[in-house]
Amino acid sequence: MTKLSSQQLFRHPALVVAPSKFGHGVFTTEYIPADTTLEECHHLRIREEDCSGIIDDYVYSLGQEHNDSEDESEYYSLPLGWGSIFNHADEHNTEYWHETERDLIVFHTIKGVSAGEQLFINYGKAWWETRACTPDKGK
Repeated sequence: MTKLSSQQLFRHPALVVAPSKFGHGVFTTEYIPADTTLEECHHLRIREEDCSGIIDDYVYSLGQEHNDSEDESEYYSLPLGWGSIFNHADEHNTEYWHETERDLIVFHTIKGVSAGEQLFINYGKAWWETRACTPDKGK
């Protein structure tokens, strides 16, 4: 019989999901300094051609370098934690990376975030161009 192991994932204890002008967003209840891990998320790896409709708004690019299969498809990641709830801001305070060793998406602050503030990522220029819209400059 195969021994199963549990992988403990981290979520910063000060994070909450709350209503925002964008629907819902991720906020902090206390000051979080720069370079702090916010959350580690499992994710679904989805081929580009399978991303359509509403799901296309919630996936993150993994790029060809993260493709473990033989095909030439570009892959995207759909975070299963709160990663799909981070909203966009041009002047964002959060970024993410793909931790390949444990195959997780990890969100972290890039600047200090005060209690009560919303945590934002930057969706990137291509995200807006492919939707023929522009980001709300007021966050």
